[in-house]
Amino acid sequence: MRHKIASGLIAASLVVGAGFAWLWHQEHRSERVLVLASGPRLSEYHDFAQALSHVVAALEPRLNIRVIETFGSEENMTLLADGTAQLALIAGSTMLDGRASVVDFLFPEMFHLLAREDMGITRVADLRGRVVGLPPLGSTSRTMFWRLIQHYGLDQWDVKAMTIEPYEAEHALRTGAIDAYFVVIALGSPFITGILSRTPTELVPIDQAAALRLTLPALRAGQIPTGTYGGARPAPPSDLPTVAERTLLVTTAAVDPDDIYDLTRIIREGRQELVAAELRAALIEPVEDPFQQGLPINPGAAKYFRRDKPLFVVRYTETMGFLLSAGMLIASTLWQIKLRSDRRAKNRADNHNAKIIELTEQAQNAKNRRELDVVRQDLVATFKRVFADLDEDRITPTAIQAFTLAWYTAIQVIDHRQTILPDEPGEEVPVRLGARTVGGGDGRGIERRPPTQASGEAEAAA
Repeated sequence: MRHKIASGLIAASLVVGAGFAWLWHQEHRSERVLVLASGPRLSEYHDFAQALSHVVAALEPRLNIRVIETFGSEENMTLLADGTAQLALIAGSTMLDGRASVVDFLFPEMFHLLAREDMGITRVADLRGRVVGLPPLGSTSRTMFWRLIQHYGLDQWDVKAMTIEPYEAEHALRTGAIDAYFVVIALGSPFITGILSRTPTELVPIDQAAALRLTLPALRAGQIPTGTYGGARPAPPSDLPTVAERTLLVTTAAVDPDDIYDLTRIIREGRQELVAAELRAALIEPVEDPFQQGLPINPGAAKYFRRDKPLFVVRYTETMGFLLSAGMLIASTLWQIKLRSDRRAKNRADNHNAKIIELTEQAQNAKNRRELDVVRQDLVATFKRVFADLDEDRITPTAIQAFTLAWYTAIQVIDHRQTILPDEPGEEVPVRLGARTVGGGDGRGIERRPPTQASGEAEAAA
């Protein structure tokens, strides 16, 4: 009977274990679909998102990145907030809400201001009274344009803005429907190359990037190198200053951090596959310290970025070793100083105790009360010196205990001698221990002490 029960328990345990194993397998093998909000069709955002989706599918089959078209960063943030998308590509200057966090820092984008050559537009301030084409609403380019011209003293009443789809920009510039076109786009974009090569347009420099950073910290100084958009007729003809910002891949806390870890790992370690699928990936720069960028980092991405970061003890081994050695040296020096100070204090306390013993012996050898008074005065002076040393920390409180015992012993000796010594040499004092009565008219025993040599000489002289 017992064997049957044991067999049944074992079988049940195996079934339960197999069930948990199957569930674990299904959880870790099931496909995860993540929607990525990118940008308009044929834009850099959309092209990079498609390349990322293909590379992820090849390197991590359980992750399925589904790309959707949008108008740009602002719409992407809206889709991320309402849960339509779990991932989004946005410009670095886009404001993140409290639920969004950064997965990775991607390729830089540059401000591009293209103007018709016959308009005389050589700087941003020359846009006053001109018609400027802008991407549709929802694009960061549109927002950045208004922030840019505001810095140069212009507003919406000084410039006539016209919404132009990217595929319509070339035709609008060629026909004169617009005088200029502004877009924030990656360096070397074929879109810009096509416009410059097929229309009478030129790039306008945008300087004062450092000043713009005062109100938009995500911006930085950028440069469009000579011939970036054509070498036969160099476009631009010389290095052109402009403003740059980095593209960000962002997500929300609703996404499994393990999936974000895998995605970050593929972006950083699958660089070769990404570049093969989309050249823009070659512009992704290493991030020395993503935690110093002033943006919230997703926990999954943070786990990846910290994977090679050594422990605090390992990182600062040399420094800690130096500090430890220096600390031990300082501690040893301080200890030696303390020992030396303690020895000096002990020697000083010993000297005081020796003085008390000496005064005690003098009290015992005193011949009369006058000599005893001198001893008492020396004892009081010694007492004052001891407590002066204690106040100046030249002796320790512990030494006072031994001194106090010796001092009280000396006092007792003096008090005792005070009762049995005469005031002057040769003076008679009562005999207390049954001594023979010598003289004394009142019937009390009197002991006559022989005069000292000094007192005898004094009497002879008298």
